[in-house]
Amino acid sequence: MSEAELTTTLLDNLQRGDLKKIARTENKKIHLRREIGNNSFRADIFITLQKDEELVMNSKTSFIAIEVKIKDWKQGFYQAWRYNSFAEKSYLALYEPYSKNIDLNLFKDNNVGLIIFNEKTITIKNHPKRNTFTRNNLYSKNLRIKIWNSLGTIESIEPIFQK
Repeated sequence: MSEAELTTTLLDNLQRGDLKKIARTENKKIHLRREIGNNSFRADIFITLQKDEELVMNSKTSFIAIEVKIKDWKQGFYQAWRYNSFAEKSYLALYEPYSKNIDLNLFKDNNVGLIIFNEKTITIKNHPKRNTFTRNNLYSKNLRIKIWNSLGTIESIEPIFQK
């Protein structure tokens, strides 16, 4: 199975109800988006959370970034860790058959979430704390805007209203 196929599998699981394991919010509009192509600053899956009906970035927009890997958990960890510079939460999603010998303390110590998944379910092995970076930080702010503007080139999945 390719990484693109695994990303689709994870998205299917999220849409079937597992999203609430990651995005535990109420009364927010949730959009799932997946990467198309290969871009170093974009995660494989973006979840945006908003209270507004309109899809416009504002100060209350939250990002959750998920990096999907078949088996290279170390590379995936470093990619997911980088997403902490702009995302409120960042996860590595690893395909279950290759989820052995993972250093869970590395994830905990660096505030990176860990999702183990297969074709039917996802299990959260580490829930990261919400990043509290300063939105006035120019680097983070510009990066968030760049990512938001690129979301138009990412396949959008119908919004989900979480209750």
